[in-house]
Amino acid sequence: MEDKISIKRTLLDLLAIPEQVSIAFDDNPRYQKLLSFLLSKDFYNDDNLSIPTLKEIEAETGLKSYHVRKQIEEMYEYLYDYESGFEFQFGKLEIFFWLNSNKKSACFKCKKMECLPRVGENITIPFLKAKMGRDYFYVEDIRHSFEGKKHIIDVHLSPGIFNLYWNYRKHKALELGEISYMDLINLYEFQIKDKLGID
Repeated sequence: MEDKISIKRTLLDLLAIPEQVSIAFDDNPRYQKLLSFLLSKDFYNDDNLSIPTLKEIEAETGLKSYHVRKQIEEMYEYLYDYESGFEFQFGKLEIFFWLNSNKKSACFKCKKMECLPRVGENITIPFLKAKMGRDYFYVEDIRHSFEGKKHIIDVHLSPGIFNLYWNYRKHKALELGEISYMDLINLYEFQIKDKLGID
């Protein structure tokens, strides 16, 4: 049995990608009232705005509640249906490098790179040595996200040289509940090692 998708979650997902929704439905007269309302404000990112309820959308658009719900579901299904042929357009690439070392942090942004470093690779960054106190780092984690028309890549760097055993031990400790995910975020490596009894 297929789980029913929450209409509130569906609406929130559409509000997260207004540029893509606009590309998909801008030329379709059936969805113009709803589309105009969804694109009228940045409901997803503006902390001063609440996510609109179906009743609010109904009042603003003049559409009946049933039609609001149906159109939201149809729009959502169209975007993620292979047969529709819709292609997301995340054409703008932004790459952020995040560095942390002994209570010092830095970030720099790149527009594009010929080769993206992978987890475990070592990187020398001589132009941040004054700020960070070192120039040798390794890739701890890479995260991709999509926002508007942007593909954002966050490359998280840790100081030193990648240690395959330590990487394994940290993740084993996480799985066994010896440390929490918040420990990985909030503690330095030496503090995690202390917590695990590693010298």
